Amino acid sequence: MNLSKYKLPMDELPFGIKESLKEEIHNSEFSGFNNACELHTEGSFSTGICKNNKGEMLVTCITEMPDVTPSMIDWWFGWHLPESERYQLWHPKAHVSSRLTQDNSHFTTDKEKYINIDSYVKEYIGKQLNVLCISFVEPEQFGFPELNPDTETAICAHVKDLSKNISIASITHLVSKSHKGSIMQSSFWLGMNLQHSNRVLNFMIKPLLNVSNIKAIFLTDKLALDLLTHCAEEMNHLPKFLPTLYMDFNKFR
Repeated sequence: MNLSKYKLPMDELPFGIKESLKEEIHNSEFSGFNNACELHTEGSFSTGICKNNKGEMLVTCITEMPDVTPSMIDWWFGWHLPESERYQLWHPKAHVSSRLTQDNSHFTTDKEKYINIDSYVKEYIGKQLNVLCISFVEPEQFGFPELNPDTETAICAHVKDLSKNISIASITHLVSKSHKGSIMQSSFWLGMNLQHSNRVLNFMIKPLLNVSNIKAIFLTDKLALDLLTHCAEEMNHLPKFLPTLYMDFNKFR
C-alpha cells in the first residue's frame, strides 16, 4: 500500500507546550500508574514534569486533537504496530522501526487488536536511540473503570528498555471526546517499578534499582524533558493525517 499521502512534514509545537518545556521540574508526590484514573479525573491535570522523594518522575502532556475521535485512536494503535512505515508516519523524525511477534489482526474490535501485544520499537527520544518493548494491557490494570467507547478510550502499557532489560516506565493515553474532536491526556510514570527481566538478577539487584541515587542514573531531568517533547511532537502530528487515513482505510466498515 502506498502511504505517501500521509507522510506530512511536522509543524512547530504549540506555544503552550513550548512554555511548559521552560518550566522547572516540580518536587511533589503523585498517584501511581495503578491509580491512573484518579490522576486523570481529578481536574488539575496539566502539561509538565514532577519528581517525588523516591526519585520517580511523572511526565504529563495534554494534546488537543481536532477531528479525531477516541475510536480513531483505538484503530490507530491496532493498525500501525505491525509495520515500520506506518509507525514512522507518527513521528517522521524520531521513529525508526516497529515490529510484532504476535498477530491479533483476527480479533473483531480495534482495541482487541493491540491489547496484550508486545510492540518492539526503535525510536529517538532526544538524541538517544532507544530500543524498547511496549506491552499493551487492559485499562483496568491502571484503575480505569469500563469506558464508554463512543466518548473515551485509554491506551495503557508498560515499557522495557531492551538494551538494559529493565522495565522503566508505564504509560497512559486517555482520550476523551470534545466539541472539536478529542483531548488526549498522556502520562508517563518513570522508575516506579524498575525491575530486570531476568528473575534471578532481578531478585539480586531490585533493592538497588529502587534506591533514589541509583534511579537518578536512569532517570535524568533531560530524559523527562526529551520525553515530554517527543510526546508533544508525535501527538500533535497525529491529527494532521489520522482523520484522512482512518476514512480511507475504513470506507466499507
